[in-house]
Amino acid sequence: MIANYKIDINENTAYLLEVLKVESYYNRKNFTLSLQNKDINFLSRIEDIVRALEMNISERLLIKIRLPNETKKEDVKIFCNGKELSFHIEKSPFDEKNVKAVTNQPFKNNYELKINYLNKSYNLNIKIDKKKIICKGPMDCWAYKEIRFPNNRIFEFLERCGGNKNDFSDYLLKVNTSIIMSAFSGLIDAEGSINWYNLTRKVRIRMYNKKYLEKWAQLLTKLKVGCKFRKNKGKEWEINISGWEDFNKLENFGLKFHHSEKIRKWKEMMGGFKRNQISRGSYREFYVRKLKEANKKLTAEEFSKILNKRKRVVSHHLLKLEKEKLISCDRNKWPYLYFISTSSVR
Repeated sequence: MIANYKIDINENTAYLLEVLKVESYYNRKNFTLSLQNKDINFLSRIEDIVRALEMNISERLLIKIRLPNETKKEDVKIFCNGKELSFHIEKSPFDEKNVKAVTNQPFKNNYELKINYLNKSYNLNIKIDKKKIICKGPMDCWAYKEIRFPNNRIFEFLERCGGNKNDFSDYLLKVNTSIIMSAFSGLIDAEGSINWYNLTRKVRIRMYNKKYLEKWAQLLTKLKVGCKFRKNKGKEWEINISGWEDFNKLENFGLKFHHSEKIRKWKEMMGGFKRNQISRGSYREFYVRKLKEANKKLTAEEFSKILNKRKRVVSHHLLKLEKEKLISCDRNKWPYLYFISTSSVR
């Protein structure tokens, strides 16, 4: 069966398009398209989409090995299974003394490398499992799987639907929410981060491209997903989303990750969030119902333990509910006692 020449936008191709725009290198004039990442699960998702479009994929592994400062290329030799490998020296843009040996090799599941540096020899093992690449040895080493699928159909698709590589894809303003969310999932998988520590829970996307991110922030706002668009201390801009209400809305819209680390972090964050989280604007119903269920007078501290929430937060809401005459408060004792009376229930 010969595939239809034209690639149309759907949930799968929207995900692919956004990943290619922010994570890949492509140049139609040179007939080059490559995508590199450490996460095998993420790249497998891309490969599945590309193969469903009946395009061939070639695979490579990019290996970077940190060398002692100011190492010269002639002082190093790299071998794999007895065969000497070609490589080049990469200098850090922040410190030219910091150097790495970089080599690009045919893809396989296991590499046994030997690095000869001056009069010393070091052994490195690189293993690819279903989700990630594992590097072991006495020298710092990083490896990235690289997939390549240059094809006239994909270049035509990128130009027709993606427009300029650095610009927001205007087709997103005309499609349904599930396609928008699939593209947004690809953006976070490729370029975003999920942070959960102490009381901080946030999804962030950071880059230098202000116009691109600003358009995404506007689209999220149109979908009534709360987000902050701002400039960092440096030259970067960011979209910042926090709060269960907005996370839950994104999930209901169809947000779904394929990067293994982001899948794990999102599940853990949402699982921890939902145990005692209430929706924005529903605190009245929640606190009144819980106080009625307690069926006795409670201090703010006692009530906070029942709800598994901070006392300061609970006290704040109890005072608001008392002012609105939705609950009663016995101020003849300290600490004050809050309860539901017949006259306070509406």
